[in-house]
Amino acid sequence: MYELSTAATAGKPEVAARLRRGLSLKRVIIGILVAALGVGSVFVAPAFTVVVVLIAVIGAVEFTNLAQRAGADISLPVAAAACAAYPLLASAGLLTRWEPALVSIIVIASFLASLTADLERFAGRCAMTVLASLYLGKLLSYFVLLRGAHNGLTFTVWLIVVVALTDIAAMVAGLQYGRHRMAPRLSPSKTWEGAAAALLVATLVGAAMGLSPFIGVPWWLAFLFPLCVSVAAAIGDLVESALKRNAQVKDSGHIIAGHGGVLDRFDSYIFAGVVGYAVLLLAGRL
Repeated sequence: MYELSTAATAGKPEVAARLRRGLSLKRVIIGILVAALGVGSVFVAPAFTVVVVLIAVIGAVEFTNLAQRAGADISLPVAAAACAAYPLLASAGLLTRWEPALVSIIVIASFLASLTADLERFAGRCAMTVLASLYLGKLLSYFVLLRGAHNGLTFTVWLIVVVALTDIAAMVAGLQYGRHRMAPRLSPSKTWEGAAAALLVATLVGAAMGLSPFIGVPWWLAFLFPLCVSVAAAIGDLVESALKRNAQVKDSGHIIAGHGGVLDRFDSYIFAGVVGYAVLLLAGRL
């Protein structure tokens, strides 16, 4: 998710300057291109699976770098393979059947890969490898499951738009009106004003989409889905911020110019996909 600048002590000129920096032409153009690639791939299921696999695997690399900077260790080959396996099995319709075996393989492979590590890092390497596999592979696979479900194209676009609105509204409102810091220890630049605006905009616009003929769900689900997804997006962003603070870095990587790493750009989606899928499943829509 985008970082939100607090303006607790800033005057109008400084707020305007922060807006210009946060909404720089380069950052906006790259953001639009990344969004266009992501949304465009949704319309071709195999391409969408490839995008999810790339996000998961590159995210695993960034997660490994963050862990190492924090003094931990991960077996990247095991984590990367698991992060690719989850969405690929989901795309093939085999995840439900083979996931117990996949989890067992991940755990065993994590132990074997950790035998080569220093003994004082053995348990931590095992645990962090499994965590990376589940955090990125397992959780992101819900996007593939959602895309492959009945009416999955429509629901996936709905979810992506809600998360994107959460990010954009939080950034703009935080830059313009941010006064009260939301989580100073995790991310000093995020504000309650930005979070509230993000939740309001994402829920109202998302509800309008849900009530439209394009989606056409009951009114209660039209409001519940974007509300839950927006909250999950904010939590996902805070979790990634905690990982970065733990590693004492500003960005998870530099692969996306002006946006940091893959985790910086897609952190909001990781939890949102799971929550969105769960809401639709419990509502009997999947």
